[in-house]
Amino acid sequence: MFYCYYHPMRLLYLLLFIIVSFTIPLLANDDEKHEKLPLEVCLPILKTIENSALHMGEGPVKVHVFIDPYCPHSRDFIEMIAESDKMRSRYSYNFYLYTLPRMHSEEMVATIYASSNPLALLLDVMVAKKEVAVEKVSDQTIQRKIDLIAEAAKKLDVYKRPYIIMVKMPMKKREY
Repeated sequence: MFYCYYHPMRLLYLLLFIIVSFTIPLLANDDEKHEKLPLEVCLPILKTIENSALHMGEGPVKVHVFIDPYCPHSRDFIEMIAESDKMRSRYSYNFYLYTLPRMHSEEMVATIYASSNPLALLLDVMVAKKEVAVEKVSDQTIQRKIDLIAEAAKKLDVYKRPYIIMVKMPMKKREY
């Protein structure tokens, strides 16, 4: 009888090597390509959800931003805008709350949209980092607003947060 003795640590290393070599290609989804759509395609889609946006700033250049209230990158972006008078005077921001699946912020998004002052609550959550009681919102108009934003985001291939679309028109065509 042939008996081969492998040291337990060697077996463990071999097992780890096999696991890593098979899972890395699965995790590194290189096949997924993201291309920004031309502005002519984006604008009509954004027009359908613009009344659901939370507005900040008075500048002539419109900036559409998809954010998640629990995303740290979105929080940094919102904090930067909230603290900068210059940014709010140069740009007009439209924020759309669109959840990242791993953040599980669906109820927070609904709570923000259902509040009497959604922008103030958004700033409390994202900038002041206040603990806000998350409510189970059953209002169909709020859910429809969230669904419309999700549909538009899928059409626009929104794959990260914050996802920024800047609409800079020539000076002659800007609306004041």
